[in-house]
Parts: sequence; structure tokens; C-alpha cells
Amino acid sequence: MPSRSNTFQEDLSNHGVTVNKASALAKEIAREPNGARTLGHPRPTGVLTLAEKAKYPGLILQPDSSPISEEQLTTEIKGIYAGLVMVEAKCINIDAAQAADPSSKLDTSQWQALIALHRTLLYEHHDFLMATQHPSATPALRALPTKYAMPARMWKHAIHAFLEVLRHRRPDSQDYMISFIYLAYQMMALLYETVPVFLDTWIECLGDLARYRMAVEEEREAHAQWGSVAASWYIKASDRHPQVGRLYHHLAIL
Repeated sequence: MPSRSNTFQEDLSNHGVTVNKASALAKEIAREPNGARTLGHPRPTGVLTLAEKAKYPGLILQPDSSPISEEQLTTEIKGIYAGLVMVEAKCINIDAAQAADPSSKLDTSQWQALIALHRTLLYEHHDFLMATQHPSATPALRALPTKYAMPARMWKHAIHAFLEVLRHRRPDSQDYMISFIYLAYQMMALLYETVPVFLDTWIECLGDLARYRMAVEEEREAHAQWGSVAASWYIKASDRHPQVGRLYHHLAIL
């Protein structure tokens, strides 16, 4: 059976593009310690530039997409995915090793490296989603995140597994866990606004992250506030899908 990444390469090759898996992005990640690229913001993919109307200076009327061919976009997506798979594998291996030995102590630099690694994976997923949902993307390219279960993989490997590593090392990991929850919450909120095709996933993830934040909060008022935030997301999710019992279970345990 071909590997997941090989199958993905074949999918993109069907668009008439063949690119070495060791893309510039993958090489860039490999050069960085712990696979963490220095990213102030997710890397632009087919960047949107905003045009101003001369009659109304400073007023943005409509986003204007930079021209990009299908071949260029396919090449970009292929490179992003190559880097994503590389970082994802590192996260899976490291989280599994840490979960197997929860009593081991990590110092500040080790925690920072782990957060940087998982942050990089979040950014790779962001870039992949933005590229595949670009206005120039074909239906086949737009379908790739669903075909390869990218939202579920992002939650599982970039967020949830690491949160469990952090949770099992409390109280030593308390500050790092809160910091990572905020990081993941900000990314999910961004995707909620920019990638509405997976809106149901983002809503439930935001509820789950708020519930994690509530669980580690020691101050009563803040604990209640985060519980209310989690409940608001779960209510929004259940309003959209009233037949899903899991959402009511989440609400019941808040």
C-alpha cells in the first residue's frame, strides 16, 4: 500500500506537475532546529493584495487575488505538504515518546522547542488550507484537505496529543500549557474566519480548547468565564447539528 504522502504526490502529479518532495520548504524546515521555522506570521500562499479605490483613498473595497497559475499553485501545495508531513512525523514521534514517560522532567529550553515544533505544524496546516482554498484552486485541489483529513490531523497531531503531554506534567507544565492553548485558540479563531468550509470542525475545536483552558484555571472567576466560552461554542455547534449527541455531552460536563 502506498504511503499517505506518496498518494498525495500522485494526486498532485495528476495535475501535470512533478516536483521533488524535498522542496525548498522542506529543506528550510530541515535546517531549523527542532523543525521550527522562524515565522512571525503564516507564510503567504498566493497572497491576497487589497486594492484601494482612487476616489476613496484608504478605503478597501474588494480583495484582489494575485495572479497564479494552476501549475504554480499545485507546486506550492505540493511543497507545503512535503514540509507538513515532515514536521507532523516529528510531532507524532516526540509526543509518543513523552507520553510513554510522563515522569521525565523537561527544562525550559525543551518545552520551548516542543512548543515551537507544534507551532510550526499549525502554521503548515494554515498554509496548506489557504493554498488549497485559493480562488484559483480547482475543485480537485479544494478537495484535498477533506480527502487527506487535514483538519482532523491538525487537531490530533498539532494540538491534542501535545496538550495531553502538557496536562500529564502539570503543575510543572502549567505556564507552557496555558501559552500553547492561547496559541492554538488563536489559530482556530483565524481558520474560523478564513476557511469556512470546515466551520463545524473549527467551532468544536474552539470549544475543546476553551474547556482545556477552563480545566487548568485556578482562579474561580476566570474558570467560570472560560466555561462560558466553551459552552457558547458547543451551543453554536449543537444549533448547527442538533442530532450530534457528543456536543450535549460536552455541555453536560462543563
